[in-house]
Amino acid sequence: MRVGIIGHASRLERENQSWANDDTVFFTVREALENSGLSLEDIDTVVQAGDDVMDGIAIQHVYTVEPAGSLLKDESKVERDGAWAVHYAIAKLLSGKFRTAMVIAQSKGSQCNYSAFSGMSADPFYLRPVGLDGFSAGALQAAYFQAESGATEEDFALVAAKNRRNARTNERAIPGEAGEFTTDQILSSPAIATPIRDLTAARAGDGCVVLLLASQEFIKERGLNAAYLTGVGLSSDVYYPTFRKLGQVESAGHAARAALKMAGVSVEAIDFVELHEVFAHQELMLYEALGLCPPGGARQWIQSGHTERDGTLPVNASGGALCSHVVYATGLARIMEAYLQLVERAGDGQLNNVKRALVHSQAGLAMQANIVYVLEN
Repeated sequence: MRVGIIGHASRLERENQSWANDDTVFFTVREALENSGLSLEDIDTVVQAGDDVMDGIAIQHVYTVEPAGSLLKDESKVERDGAWAVHYAIAKLLSGKFRTAMVIAQSKGSQCNYSAFSGMSADPFYLRPVGLDGFSAGALQAAYFQAESGATEEDFALVAAKNRRNARTNERAIPGEAGEFTTDQILSSPAIATPIRDLTAARAGDGCVVLLLASQEFIKERGLNAAYLTGVGLSSDVYYPTFRKLGQVESAGHAARAALKMAGVSVEAIDFVELHEVFAHQELMLYEALGLCPPGGARQWIQSGHTERDGTLPVNASGGALCSHVVYATGLARIMEAYLQLVERAGDGQLNNVKRALVHSQAGLAMQANIVYVLEN
C-alpha cells in the first residue's frame, strides 16, 4: 500500500491582524477541499500541528476542531511541525482504518515572536527564559560550523541570495521576503546574533498550510493526480545543544539514509530538494548531512551553483523557509512545494522533468530533530 498527496492549500502572510487562527484554518481548509474536488465527507481523519505556547492557549487545537472540519471525525494533534503530522497521518492510512487524511499546520508569529517562543523551549521543564533562544542557539551552531568547515558569512549570504531570488516566482511565499539581493546587501542587513543577520534568517509570519493525503486505492478509484510518499526517516539528537556535535547535523543524516532506504533509491536519483532552513547556514550544513555533496563540500557546492534552479541539483527552488516561515507549518510547506513540482502545478517556479524529491524538516533548538521524506510522481 502507498500513500499519496492529492490536494493542498496555503495562506502565508507577514501578519494578519484581522483574522484569528481559527479563521485562517477555516478558509485554508475550505480552499484545500475546493482545490482537490473533495468534500468534507470524503475526509476520514484529521491531524493538526500547532503549539500551546505559540498560541498562548492550553490545548490550543480544540479551538480549531470545528474550523478544521473535524467535528465528530477521528481527530488528533501533533505538537511539532506539520511534517511530523504527515508521518502520523501516513501511519493512520497504512493501518487500513482510514483512506483519506487532512493535515493542518498553523501559527501566528505576529502574536508570539520567534525569540520569545524559542526561548521558552530552552527550559522545557518550567519554560523559564534562561537567555538562550532560537537565534542565539543558531548563532552558536553557525560558529561551530564555520570553525569546522571554513565557511564564511559570504557563503551564508550566497544561500540567502539564491533562496530569496527563487521566491520571486513563487506566489505562495510570504509577501516581501523575495527579492534580488547582492551578497553585500545581505551582509549589511542588521545583525541579529553574529553571524546571523536579518536577511540570512527566516522571519516568522502568520498562516496555515493544509495537505490532503489518501491511500493508493482511493487515488486510483477517483482517478486523482498524486505525488507519492515513498520513503520517510526521522531522528532526534540529544536535547542540549552543546551535548551534540554542534557543527554537524548527525540526526538529519540518519533520517535521510532511512528515508532513501525505504524508498529504495540513492541520493543520486533525487531530482530536487526542499530544505527547512531557519537560517542560511543550516542549508549548507544540510547539504553535507543529507549526502547531497561530499563531506566538507558545502562551500564549493553553493559557490559553484550546483543548487541553483538550473544547477545539477536544485535546492529550495521555492525560496525555502527563508521566504515562507510560519512556525509549525514551515516543514509542511516544504512537502507541499515538492508535491506541486511533481504534479506540475508549481506555477512560474515549475522545474523541468522532475520525478523525485527529497524533503527535509527540522524541530528544536539548532536542528535537534529532523525528518526526511522521499516523494515521487
